[in-house]
Amino acid sequence: MRQTVDTDRGLLIVEYDGALVDAVATALGDLKDQRFKVLKNAVNATAKQAQADLVAKAQAEYTAKKGPLKKAASIKKGTDSNPEATITVKGTTLELREFKATAPRSGARAKILTSGSLKAIQSQKGSRAKAFLATFESGHTAIVQRQDGETYRREGAKRQAKYGRHIDMTRLKKLLSISFPKMVGGSAVLGELEPDIYETLLANVSREIERVMKG
Repeated sequence: MRQTVDTDRGLLIVEYDGALVDAVATALGDLKDQRFKVLKNAVNATAKQAQADLVAKAQAEYTAKKGPLKKAASIKKGTDSNPEATITVKGTTLELREFKATAPRSGARAKILTSGSLKAIQSQKGSRAKAFLATFESGHTAIVQRQDGETYRREGAKRQAKYGRHIDMTRLKKLLSISFPKMVGGSAVLGELEPDIYETLLANVSREIERVMKG
């Protein structure tokens, strides 16, 4: 059996090699023509369990909101002709506000890992660089930080007309953290669960063989 992990895209692909196919065929005896059905059912059951375990582990490791992570993970099931299942986790880099964060007047603080603590977000450029909560014209609210040396140009006149001549024209940058694929594909989540996924696969193969043998 081969397990291919692409952590950049948040993929876990589990596929079988010829040795395992032969082993299943031998175990089935006269029913060996059902070997690929056995493999398909085993890998799909394993993928379903792995998906649930990966999401639960990521939720335990990170403070990101729970609902979106469940929706980000999906499974492409294996078939009789291609007994391979793929777990995919999609999503762009999350804004800092998607994690546990506070934004008092003294400056925003955030906590990404559940094992960590709330930490102030501020560069070494002085008080102007401290992070804070801002609401954009679109209505979107985000934790942002002023970018010293960068100013609004195209929107400058519009901003001054709306907020007054003395409005701070320093460009604001929305602060980001980590994406769902990186969360799930990292060593703290997939790295910890990978051995369990392998054991689950072997157990499911044995279970499916027994089911076929019993008729």
